[in-house]
Amino acid sequence: MRTATVREAQHHLSKLLVEVEKGEEILITRRGKEVCKITPVNSSETRKVDWKLIHSEMHERLGEMPTFDYGIVERMREDERF
Repeated sequence: MRTATVREAQHHLSKLLVEVEKGEEILITRRGKEVCKITPVNSSETRKVDWKLIHSEMHERLGEMPTFDYGIVERMREDERF
């Protein structure tokens, strides 16, 4: 496990993340004391968002949304209310 200081992590976060993506764990320290550990996320633990499922659930909850009347903007402009 690699160790890095908070200052190093602030200045070289991109480089540290490249190492983490390769499987390295990095221990972050402040004044010699352990603060946190950056570990790679296992691809088996990550999950993808099912946007179709979310869309269908939102559609069920909200029901049919009314369509927007774009002509209202023209009418408001003509009436000088907009």
